[in-house]
Amino acid sequence: MSNSRFVSHLRLWLIVTPVLLATLAPILPDDRHFEIDTAEQASVEALFGGDRANDLASRANERFRRWFVDSGAIRRSYAGSANQSLISDGGTAGIASAWLRHLWMELYRAIYRATVAGHWAWGALCFAAAMLNDGAVQRRIRAAAAGVASPVGFHLAAHGLLVALGVSASALLLPLSLPASAWTVATACVGVLAWHLAASFHVNR
Repeated sequence: MSNSRFVSHLRLWLIVTPVLLATLAPILPDDRHFEIDTAEQASVEALFGGDRANDLASRANERFRRWFVDSGAIRRSYAGSANQSLISDGGTAGIASAWLRHLWMELYRAIYRATVAGHWAWGALCFAAAMLNDGAVQRRIRAAAAGVASPVGFHLAAHGLLVALGVSASALLLPLSLPASAWTVATACVGVLAWHLAASFHVNR
């Protein structure tokens, strides 16, 4: 089971891709790639209103401070680069310091985006459950009518669902502006794929 293609794709989209993105993206030289730009903030405000958008930002600030600032994680990460050396490092310390700064900026933005995306979580779960149920009903209707479906449909839906979840996880770390409406698109994709997954499951029994 651990060597199956499905498990390999599960690791690729939900573990390897986000980790690689979190590791490689901070190499980008410009700080603006890791800031929450005005367009992204405006999209959140347009959906939730100014007061709610400010509350989301405050919650993200509080979580970041509790998890990384108050815990001392940020201070410890800079402890080594703060020590002066008599031997020139050829600028390595500066590069490492910039990478760390971008990493923490990236993590803060990921927490902010996750806080915003959390408003879609229960809706996405309910929508996916409803679509799974509707797909299962469609499957029984086809089975009763001696309908035959290729298992390719189930295979594609299962892997498509993995891709959708993996892209959603990686979107938290993307060094690009991400409008809040993207989470509505992600919810719709998960629901549609869940329907195809249930509708194609053992239809040809």
